[in-house]
Amino acid sequence: MLKIKEFFEKYKYGILCGIIIIILAVIKQCLMINIPILAYVSAGEDDALMIKFAMNILQGNWLGDYAYDTLMKGPIFPLILVFMNKMNLSYIFTMTCFYSISCIIFMISIRKLVKNKIAFLLIYTILLFNPIMFSKNIIQRVYRNALIPSFSLLIIGGYIGLFLRRNEKIRFWIPWIIIESIILPLFYYTREDSIWIIPFLIFIIASTIIGIIIKERKIKLDLICKIILFIIPFICLTLLGNWIASQNEKYYGLRTKNVMTESNFGPAIEAIFAIKPNVYIDCVTVPIEKIDRMAKVSESFASITPALKQTVVSYNKWDRNPDDGEIEDGWFTWALKSAAVDSGYTTFSEEQVLYARICEDLNKAMSEGLLERQALVPFAKTSSWRSKYTWPFIKSIGQITKFIATFEDISISNTEVSTDNPELFDVVKNFENISGDRAIYPNNVENSNGQDEFIKSSNIQINICNALIKIYSYLGVITLILGIISYIILTIFMIKNILKKNFDLVQNWIVVSAILGAIFTLILGIAYTHTTTVYSIVYLYLCAVYPLYFAFSCLSIKSIYEKINKTVKC
Repeated sequence: MLKIKEFFEKYKYGILCGIIIIILAVIKQCLMINIPILAYVSAGEDDALMIKFAMNILQGNWLGDYAYDTLMKGPIFPLILVFMNKMNLSYIFTMTCFYSISCIIFMISIRKLVKNKIAFLLIYTILLFNPIMFSKNIIQRVYRNALIPSFSLLIIGGYIGLFLRRNEKIRFWIPWIIIESIILPLFYYTREDSIWIIPFLIFIIASTIIGIIIKERKIKLDLICKIILFIIPFICLTLLGNWIASQNEKYYGLRTKNVMTESNFGPAIEAIFAIKPNVYIDCVTVPIEKIDRMAKVSESFASITPALKQTVVSYNKWDRNPDDGEIEDGWFTWALKSAAVDSGYTTFSEEQVLYARICEDLNKAMSEGLLERQALVPFAKTSSWRSKYTWPFIKSIGQITKFIATFEDISISNTEVSTDNPELFDVVKNFENISGDRAIYPNNVENSNGQDEFIKSSNIQINICNALIKIYSYLGVITLILGIISYIILTIFMIKNILKKNFDLVQNWIVVSAILGAIFTLILGIAYTHTTTVYSIVYLYLCAVYPLYFAFSCLSIKSIYEKINKTVKC
């Protein structure tokens, strides 16, 4: 009895902190009760595609019969939808709970940096109620981006947790390695642009290994074991990729994780983009005049040209200049795949033969001088950088930063109708059946019975959520400015301390720099895409940044506050 009393006396503040953390998570969960989904049935390459995949997996048919869009996006999110469906878990409930757990794990990972319990709870609360997880374009859409804020916190938090525990015994590493071995592969194969996390991983892993060597001053068995542990998540990443490829080989005849990178389609796209256009149009590498010239030198390309021109018209409505009759690069790959199917190349093997011939024909035409070759950006396989892109690129970085900091256009709704087309109501029902959540239908239709009561039951939560979004729209700008100023001051202090052989601030600087680097890498990638390829300043591409930039700002401010406070006391 005495030991129990001593335990509670010693850890009473920690226990109280844990209770508050759980209460706040429950409050967040209650805010999402009876929030409807938005069934974007017309998003054939996005939300509706994920639902189609999930339904086929449930029926034991993997991703279904092969179509133009079958292997363009990964199966991780549909698999997670199937898991939730089998477990009778609501989609919105699960995504909200997963994000709350991710916030808790992230805070545990940085616990060695944030020892003050009030500061700890404040940062946790700011992360937990981040409006990105109230956004109708993230949490209410049944789409893969709802996972990304949670994944980003878990990956970055996990590796920061390892860095901060670099000199501890291996048993303290095991939980973090397990988390990363699960989350890193899932994250990487959820979206095709997940490569933005790689620079962060390189930096934080290198910092951890160097930190251990500096501390030990020699390579010991413990360091070798920790390096081996670092490799395990990447082994799991490889294993998951191989499993996805094997499933695709089983059902479609080609061992590939994604046709863009591991099939004849990728080289064909590269050859098409490598041909220099005669007219330069912003974000358009394949104008109509170039399509006509390619058709003259490639019989295979000519066979899909009529369908491609028609497809260009249908995709053109999503462009920034929908009246110019051209298609931006971001939509061209989808248009080409669709045109091939419309032209009679309906099986995977027929499609692969077509793309191989197109690639061969176009490369031959360029080597013979019939078509002029232009340089491509290696990592993006898009047309070469133009000097006129420089200012729009810099400008887009500012636009993205403002878009994130102000939570522009974020809102949550319990009245928005998924579609008013009665012919698509059955598809909406598929969304509801898979997700376990309710969608909103137009009034006076059979599916809307009891809808008014359903909407009324969540009005209070909706109002609270939108009020929180408004608060964050002001808080975000202030926090970002203070965070950047604090980071600059932290860097100056750290350099001055290093010159005095004082390394106290190095650890803090590495952590906030790693987070800032991840944010900046993603923003640069989106800015490049926005400038050269397709309109990209949207939540779907930027959702990973929202929790990270608050984490960066809060940790920067905390580091400087502690430094100044310590200096004043001295």
